[in-house]
Amino acid sequence: MRPELDDTATAAPAAGGTAAREPGAIAIGMQLGHFRIERRLGAGGMGEVYLATDLALDRPVAIKVLPAQVAGDPGRRDRMVREARAQAKISHPNVGHIYFIGEHEQLLYFAMEYVAGETLADRVAKAPLSVDAALAVTRAAALGLREAHRSGFTHRDVKPSNLMIDGHGVVKVLDFGLAAGDPHAATDGPVAQTSMAGTPLYMAPEQARGEPIDFRADIYALGATLYHLVSGAPPYQADSVEGLLSLHATAARPALPTKKGRTRTESAAIDALCARMMAPAPADRFASYDELLRALELASATHTRPAGFWARAIAGGVDVLVAGTVVSAALLLGEVLTGYELDSNFVPIIALFAVYGLVCTARWGTTLGKALFELEVVEVATGVRPSWRVAVKRTALVFTVPLALGLFTLIARHVDLGPKLVRDLTGGLTGLWFPICGLVLVHAALRVPGKRAPWDRLAGTVVRYRRGDATGL
Repeated sequence: MRPELDDTATAAPAAGGTAAREPGAIAIGMQLGHFRIERRLGAGGMGEVYLATDLALDRPVAIKVLPAQVAGDPGRRDRMVREARAQAKISHPNVGHIYFIGEHEQLLYFAMEYVAGETLADRVAKAPLSVDAALAVTRAAALGLREAHRSGFTHRDVKPSNLMIDGHGVVKVLDFGLAAGDPHAATDGPVAQTSMAGTPLYMAPEQARGEPIDFRADIYALGATLYHLVSGAPPYQADSVEGLLSLHATAARPALPTKKGRTRTESAAIDALCARMMAPAPADRFASYDELLRALELASATHTRPAGFWARAIAGGVDVLVAGTVVSAALLLGEVLTGYELDSNFVPIIALFAVYGLVCTARWGTTLGKALFELEVVEVATGVRPSWRVAVKRTALVFTVPLALGLFTLIARHVDLGPKLVRDLTGGLTGLWFPICGLVLVHAALRVPGKRAPWDRLAGTVVRYRRGDATGL
């Protein structure tokens, strides 16, 4: 891979600046204010980073020094000071903190939280992450980026090397050196770019074109990062920066490579997430970080474990048994009271089951059968039990067709409507309702992200195992 395509940021140099010091002027053991330089950690387009000791508090810190070649540019210096002060206002476990900003012999520097751990670039270089591990990392990064967005910033350089896992397993979003935005401006507005900056391997098309961007450019880069974490390689490869940026803008995103031990539903879940996060048009991506976080939780077995075929099928069987028992008892009571043999039909069971499911879902988010398996029905958009409107929509999607067929058969039995073949056919289709639903659930459990049946996808709901932890949203 050519150097210009590697996992480092690219930024257009500022014009008019003169070098304040020669490169390599910082020596091990020298002091910048009350910080003693211990060793060099790395360098990027926006500065050199050193491990240092905070002599006042006796703790390790990371020191980033403004590159000498731009240290004399007043505009670059003012911008870095302004952004550092704003970033210091971001207080979140998933964002690296800035402690101090100062200047020593014309060297502008930042003292930041030192994260002792490894970057995601280092970890994925050893082996791709499991689906749940990748989703957990992505969710943590999204939480940190959401907090930065609330403070008025777009990161502009989200990538595996800017995500670090500390010794406690906490993900930290680092290096806001390319961040753009005004902390006093509305956070939902686009941010104008003064230069094309970022890392081409993960860059959103609109960012590469130099257009105004917002948080959705970070969501795109986070989607490319998620793909890299699971597959072991960035989504696109090319021999030039121009070719790489063209692929991001126009090429179909490659499908996730198959991997032993990864189920089809896991692969489908990641593919669906990456497709939405990496949509070429910003309007087709997630409309907010909250929406993205809910989608990440839905795809993660750690946060949301969707119910599979057997749990849902047996729970549904229990509910049908309850409804059928109530209908049979009602018919028997009617025969005793009236002395007439009442004609039983599948329609009352369907109707009672529909009402039973509607009321239980909207009122408690579960039914008797689902409760036995600790299952619940929740809205994907909110993570809580469905509203009455959503519950009615979901119930109608499940029961409208069999109920209509059953009613036609019932009426045709007493009124000469249509040929007998039609009546028998509709009656047979009504009786096949349960097997058809079972086949749909089997397909959803094996092939669909979140194991969501068609009525759940259309209604915006999911059947999952009940959880007692907070969503963190």
